[in-house]
Amino acid sequence: MRHAYSLSLAKNMSSKYPYLVFFCPMQIFVATIAFLLPSAEHSTVEADKKLMVSLLLCLLDWCMAMPLSMLLEPITMPVLEDPTSHKAPLLDYIYRVLHCCVSGSNLHTQQSHYLLSLSDLSTDYDPFLMLGQVQSSEPLLSHTAADLGSLLTVAEEKKRRNVELIPLTARMIMTHLVNHLGHHPLSGGPALLHSLVSENHDNPFVESSELSSKVFKSPNLQLFVFNDSTLVSYLQVPSEPSGPGEPHDNSSQVRVIVRDISGKYSWDGGVLYRTQEGVSGMHQASENSSNHSTTKPTSPGTSELSYPPGWDSQSGCEEVDVLDQLLENLGNSSPECLPQPRLRLNQPAPSPCGMNLELEGAIVEAILRQTQQEEEQVKRWNADVSVKAASQREPTPQEPKAPFYFCRLLLNDLGMNSWDHRKSFHLLKKNSKLLRELKNLDSRQCRETHKIAVFYIGEGQEDKCSILSNSAGSQAYEDFVSGLGWEVDLATHCGFMGGLQRNGSTGHTAPYYATSTVEVILHVSTRMPSNSDDCLTKKLRHLGNDEVHIVWSEHSRDYRRGIIPTDFGDVLIIVYPMKNHTFFIQIMKKPQVPFFGPLFNGAIVTGTLLPSLVRTTCINASRAVKSRLTLYQSLYPLCELFTLSPLPLQPCLPPQENGLLLHCGPVINKGPCQLADTALCLDWCCCSSDVTG
Repeated sequence: MRHAYSLSLAKNMSSKYPYLVFFCPMQIFVATIAFLLPSAEHSTVEADKKLMVSLLLCLLDWCMAMPLSMLLEPITMPVLEDPTSHKAPLLDYIYRVLHCCVSGSNLHTQQSHYLLSLSDLSTDYDPFLMLGQVQSSEPLLSHTAADLGSLLTVAEEKKRRNVELIPLTARMIMTHLVNHLGHHPLSGGPALLHSLVSENHDNPFVESSELSSKVFKSPNLQLFVFNDSTLVSYLQVPSEPSGPGEPHDNSSQVRVIVRDISGKYSWDGGVLYRTQEGVSGMHQASENSSNHSTTKPTSPGTSELSYPPGWDSQSGCEEVDVLDQLLENLGNSSPECLPQPRLRLNQPAPSPCGMNLELEGAIVEAILRQTQQEEEQVKRWNADVSVKAASQREPTPQEPKAPFYFCRLLLNDLGMNSWDHRKSFHLLKKNSKLLRELKNLDSRQCRETHKIAVFYIGEGQEDKCSILSNSAGSQAYEDFVSGLGWEVDLATHCGFMGGLQRNGSTGHTAPYYATSTVEVILHVSTRMPSNSDDCLTKKLRHLGNDEVHIVWSEHSRDYRRGIIPTDFGDVLIIVYPMKNHTFFIQIMKKPQVPFFGPLFNGAIVTGTLLPSLVRTTCINASRAVKSRLTLYQSLYPLCELFTLSPLPLQPCLPPQENGLLLHCGPVINKGPCQLADTALCLDWCCCSSDVTG
């Protein structure tokens, strides 16, 4: 049984005694796990390993509930350690003990310390390990086709799983802490822990609303496997405007969809050469330069003339004889320059001897004709591009025509095309088997899920129809239901539905509760329609199939199990309101159901703690019921089996032939891709209702 009552009580006491409530129990958890690890990992008793898994999952819940500032607070134990030595934070101890669970406790041989020092946990763990020193120190769990082809008996499969149980759980917890510690929930809300985006969304080559074989025919999509444990999809999609009113960018962006041991994540990115301020400044500078270019520059040959004083420039006149004005001005200002008195310098000279008017007109006409021909020749030369140097123009941006160009560019920038990564980064063949495995992965629940039925029994109600016909309850009952979880709209809810429908046939809202590790949906009888016999039948189908029932009884007599006939309902938690805002708890369970808590039969609880304690008890009761199933395994180790099983055991191309990564169009594979078949994994775990949902 996990933390149960202690964590609920801790949340209420954390404001008064934060160090006592959180810090001390976490130290005890870390020391206890490190103390029991050497004997548990080599034990052949299944219960020993399950105890370690329970402690590890309990440690995860406490880490997610603790304030991050306390996890980063150094541990000070001067009795056990040198007071002058460096004190590591509590989170460092947690990661070290998880690292020991993954890599084994062969280095840890001493069990005499109650609180372990850093050197006791592991000398191989270093949180500040240099990038060049990173090595794969642990073998990845992969199943060959030969292994999957040989069916194992139930006993053999149990033995194999028990060996991997503790490392798998510790690896999942470490990944969960890295992804969600200190920032859960994010803007998507607690119902969303992982991405809902798939390869068909925003794909211009696909019109299908769900993942289908048409997606694999789009040339802008390629799928890769990294380190035999991470499935990565690279998709080139059209870019969106950066903001309202901003112009649409014609370039594309890259969408990366990652599926690994911790879930599914999606990222969008584009090529960025400068910040938005730089882009705005560039646009403003270009506008200013264009405005300046519209103003005709003044060439040196056409600069404004400076006229002497008293000279009439006649700027408004287009045809001005500057020489004539100059000669006239000289004659007026300097009479001594005149060759003859009263003869102006700009006065035309007399015609030469023998020159008549006809001959003079012919000469003037010839001069004008020659001037016109010269001007026409100059215009022809100016219009001819071959006789003048062309101006250098800035090249315009080009949109790549290849539908996978930006994805290929990102892969190259990330170093995935380098020869060093070819051994761990492989191209997948897009076929029907891969499509089936993608759908299988996306259908897996990323958290532990539970569905719980809630009944309301009013005064004098002793038969099924009257109980199921209730559409509302007392105010105390409504307050209790609202404390079990927050209300969600089933039409838009993104989390675990527990079989409820979005069309309103099972109600429009339902109480829902979620953490980073657990999802709970409550099937409340008063939230479902009850206006017809068909509605009552559908309501009984949903409520009766749940394994844990909460019964709020305001009847004067005790509740009897047979009032709601069902083959399920392994655990019944009946709440009886009492005076002074206290409540009596009665718990009925089938004999084969193991012990669970924190509430027990006959407990009396105050109204303040009632909803949280009942919810925690229901979650533990649901786990206890599921633990009786054959080959049942908790969600975290099971998630890794589902994540690792569909990944290729052999790349579709040898590393030296994986040059298709540089191809920007559709990829043609030269060999068949051997994918692990998860049918056996599904058969092994098909009875685990918290995974199949």
